[in-house]
Parts: sequence; structure tokens; C-alpha cells
Amino acid sequence: MDKHIIERNWRNQYNVLVPQADSMGAIAVIRSLGSHGYNVFSASSKAGALGCRSNFTTMAVTCPPYDKNYLEWLRAFIKEHEIQAIIPSEAFYLVIKDCFDEFAHLLPISSSKEVIYQCLCKVDVFDAFLSSGDKSLTDNISNTQVVASEAEVDWAVTASWNYPLFIKGDGFYAHSGGDARIIKAETELDAKQAVIDIFKSYNKAIVQDCSEGVKATVNLLFQDGQLLAESMAVATHENPHTGGLTSLRHSWWQQKMYEDAVQRLKFLKWNGPAMVEYKWHEATNSFDFIELNSRYWAALNLDILAGVHFPCIHLDYFFEKLAPKTPIRLENHIQVRNALPADFGYMLSSLKDPIITKTKKMAIVAEFLLLFLHPNIKADLLYPNDRKLYFINLWGFTKEFTSSCLKRLK
Repeated sequence: MDKHIIERNWRNQYNVLVPQADSMGAIAVIRSLGSHGYNVFSASSKAGALGCRSNFTTMAVTCPPYDKNYLEWLRAFIKEHEIQAIIPSEAFYLVIKDCFDEFAHLLPISSSKEVIYQCLCKVDVFDAFLSSGDKSLTDNISNTQVVASEAEVDWAVTASWNYPLFIKGDGFYAHSGGDARIIKAETELDAKQAVIDIFKSYNKAIVQDCSEGVKATVNLLFQDGQLLAESMAVATHENPHTGGLTSLRHSWWQQKMYEDAVQRLKFLKWNGPAMVEYKWHEATNSFDFIELNSRYWAALNLDILAGVHFPCIHLDYFFEKLAPKTPIRLENHIQVRNALPADFGYMLSSLKDPIITKTKKMAIVAEFLLLFLHPNIKADLLYPNDRKLYFINLWGFTKEFTSSCLKRLK
């Protein structure tokens, strides 16, 4: 690691573990903390994880996957390296759930265990809002039913909803544990079958309609009820193009959406980082709450490239109770792109869509190539003093894409 690029200060006395260093969000956390002087221990079960190869990683380690061996490894690693804080991912929260109290002192989150796991559960979050009796919390939500059985779905109500419908099973309510599942249903018949299928594996589910618009996010950092940092972003491209991961996005501000997000987190008593996700309809300037991600978000590189270092602000408060007088807000305009694989996926999904004209498809391909030359669009992985991750990712994508093409030719 190039030690000269690290800011040497009081933060060097603190050792921080960042699990799942293969994710985009974790990479941004590593960069933010490492560049400000924290000793960052990056861990991933995936060989060659990008975060483990960052110049801002003090020590990289390959850890076991999240199974029965992980907790034994975690305990030993914390003791050996005197870890003083852990930046938890959603999967990390789940693996420590049964022994949460053992690790709670290392989590820089001031919410209770009950609040933490409620906020991780999409079913419980919607249930809390819809049963609150507070109109301001039930407004600005896409048409949603939280149901505990097939019989509870009110099909007379869903008849007027905007299709496709999405039937969502949450891992917290899986019969035998497991991941979340989302089934997209284009017709009522498909939706009814999807509900039957969901309840084969889950005890509780969400039935939700399709909100118009593009993805927009409100990103907030609360601690001890105090708002420390805030930003907003809206998608220009998503992968797939019909709605998904934001591959091209820019900073912006929409006051009513911001106020809605702040109110929701305060109602849930959430303290920690959170991305509150919406669908924003530009023509009407209306929005629908879609979900809460109560951990660091995949698009965090946009914030740190703009100079708003949520993770560093977070741990400065956790360790030293250093807090800004007013919330630090991302105010300057910035556009950021995740070209490979995300924006490539946007292009590919557009090319496969029979509804899009050939002329439009040609324009999308041209745009995909020209955006690499756009002087005002930054790349997620082209971070100062850590640009090698961009080229490592590019090489990995090129090899995988070439291999896939050769297999199809055989």
C-alpha cells in the first residue's frame, strides 16, 4: 500500500473491519475510511475481491463464507487484530443475529437490536408504515398489501393497480431461512400463481404494484437521533432499463422527498446509514417510497467522489463524538457511472427489448461508447490514488465477456 497517500492523524489508532469487500458499497467505505487515516481491515470470501486490492486497505483477508465457520473466524480475527469497529452489511447482520449482543459494541449503530432487524426486513418496514395510522406515512407509498396467507390478498383492490405486480418474499419470513425473492407478474392470473408460489417458502409477503418513474434515493446518516450527513441522487440509466440497479446517476435535490425520508427514519427510530429508495415521476413531480436499505448503499462512490464521506463522518462520531453543527449535505452537481457491468447491462437490456425501435437502439449503443469520453462524468471505480481498481475490473469484465462469446460460438 502507498502509505504516503494516507492522511496520518488521530484516526490511525482505530482498527475497522469492513466485511464483504467485494461489494461496491464496501469499496467506497474502505476508500473513505482509509484515505482519512483509519486502519481498514478488508475481508471477503471471494478471491480477488476489489476492496481487498484497494490502496486504502491496511490488511486484506480471505474469510470463510457466511456459514457456521464464519463466526469462529470472526471471533479470532477481532481478538488477533484488536478490531474496534465493524461496518455491517445486511448479510453480516443476519449471520450474527443469534449472537448479536456479543458483537453489538463493535457496531457503530445506536439503534436497538429490535429496530436494526425490523429495518432490515422489508415486510416489517411496510407493515409499520401501513399500520401506523399516520397519513403522512401511508401517503407516497406505491399500492401495497402485506399479507400472511394467500387468502389475505384482496384481489378486488389489486384489479385497479398498475401492472406488473411484484410479489416479494423476505428472508426474515422464509420457512427455513434463505434469501429474499421477488416474482414479477404481468397479469392477474400470473399474480395469483406467484402468491401461491411465494407462500410455499415464506410466512409473510408483500404484494405491490409498479410505480412509474425512475429510481431516486435519499441517503442519510443518523446517530443518537442527530442527522449528520445527507445526499440525494436520481438515476439516468438503470440495469435493466425497465428499472433496477442505477448505472448512471447524478446528484440532485427534491425537498418533499427528502422530508418524507427523514420522517420515515425518525418514525422507525433508525440510527445509522440508510438509503431510502423511491420512484420519481418527473412529469408530475410525484414519488413513491419503494424500500429502505439500512446500511451503506452500492452508489456510495458518488458521495465520496463529491467529497461527502459518510463513513468517515460516521466513525468520527462513533469514536470521538465529533459531529458537524449542521448536517453535511452534498450540494454540488456530480454525475457518476458504473459502466461495467451495470451500464453495459442497461444497454444490453435495451437491445433485447422488442418495443424499442432500431433507431433508438443504435442511439443507445452510441451513447454507451461516447459516455466513456464524457469529461464531466466520473466512474465509480476511478477514485484518486486508487484508480487501479477500475482497470482490474475492466480486465475481469473483458475476460468474462470474451469467454462467454467464445462459448456461444462453439
